[in-house]
Amino acid sequence: MKLSFVSVLGALVVAHLSPVHALDCGKASSPVDKLICATPELRMADGAMSTAYFKLLHDTTDPDFHEGLIRSQRRWLKVRSYGPDRFGQAENDKTDDREVLLDMTRHRLSFLRSAEPIRTMEQQREIISKDGGGAFAGYKTYCVLQPPPYGSWDYECWGEAHRQHRDRVCSSVKEWASGHMTEYRRVSTLKAGELKFVVTCSIGDASASERCPELDDDAETKATAHWNADPEPSAILPASHAGDLWKYDPDIEPDVINQPWMHDCLFAPIYPPPEVSRPNSTAKK
Repeated sequence: MKLSFVSVLGALVVAHLSPVHALDCGKASSPVDKLICATPELRMADGAMSTAYFKLLHDTTDPDFHEGLIRSQRRWLKVRSYGPDRFGQAENDKTDDREVLLDMTRHRLSFLRSAEPIRTMEQQREIISKDGGGAFAGYKTYCVLQPPPYGSWDYECWGEAHRQHRDRVCSSVKEWASGHMTEYRRVSTLKAGELKFVVTCSIGDASASERCPELDDDAETKATAHWNADPEPSAILPASHAGDLWKYDPDIEPDVINQPWMHDCLFAPIYPPPEVSRPNSTAKK
């Protein structure tokens, strides 16, 4: 009965996920919308972008892709509505807001005209086609307008990507902080409807004692790289709830879920191998 209720609830959510409307300058209220409406070049670019979005939406018949495209466009518009955030190191950036918004809108226009969002979701579907799937498979993504000096006001997205096969969930979680990106990999198992942490490791700037083992590691790295079965509590990232996840996300590259370790994690009888999994010697006793 519980699963039936969840399925019905999900169907209702999809049914009420209406397309994003084009900008109505007669009702513009936010500073960004007013700036767009007051700038002819920006207004023209926004109109062309909206036309490309609705055309792609009209041509998209798959309900999952249709939903993913609507959600993606809503998220993009929300990020654009904030405008350039010049807090911190970006305070000295002198780029005109109109230039930032115009460049952002034109990039979105090209993205939609190319039908890249649909191709991305098709690739994501193909990659997971042999997975058993489940409520804990999907994406939870964070997108920002990346300010200087870390970016050139580019629209960038990262976050959580999860694949599920039977009772095993393999996750890649990317976090950005102070100009550095770190990927945390996590293996969990499903017990009584809840995810239970098994092991974690990380790669990138914040990676510490649990550096992830890779197939191409040299001998010295192999001697230290390992999955950590007993990390500090603060290092265990909270598991996402099933309702938080998107089935597909057109703003996330398919390679995120197409990593060799993730395939092994899903289908190997035992993962990770015992020789690369051990407790953290610095963990609290």
